[in-house]
Amino acid sequence: MIAYWPGHVEPGSVSGHISAHWDVMPTLCEIAGSNPPEGINGISFLPELTGKPQPEHKYLYLEQPPRQQAVRMRSWKGIRKNINSGDLTVELYNLDSDPAEQNNLAEQYPDIVAQIKQIMRVARTTPGIGAFRMPHLGD
Repeated sequence: MIAYWPGHVEPGSVSGHISAHWDVMPTLCEIAGSNPPEGINGISFLPELTGKPQPEHKYLYLEQPPRQQAVRMRSWKGIRKNINSGDLTVELYNLDSDPAEQNNLAEQYPDIVAQIKQIMRVARTTPGIGAFRMPHLGD
């Protein structure tokens, strides 16, 4: 993302803050001086833009039905790539040292994989009427 806001965002500044699209609304609401709608779990990244202490997500959870499920937790990314085939294998990557996701570290870090599997179980929600439903994702 590129941000340009003279007098607020330091020119040439760079951030490693991890955010997602659901953080945009709380950010824009904070800039506008209003409250975001109830039930949103995004976090405003206005503090990061303006050089102030920034709250962080414990993790980011994403789905791409019907195939993929992923968790970003600090530098770790855990991903299930082909759920609709029944394959619930989690691949694990350290994005700080391997941004191209070339080295699956799941066997070396089973404790991190277990944390990511737990997040995958509890973070997902059942879609509403008419939405695509993913197959059962238990272990």
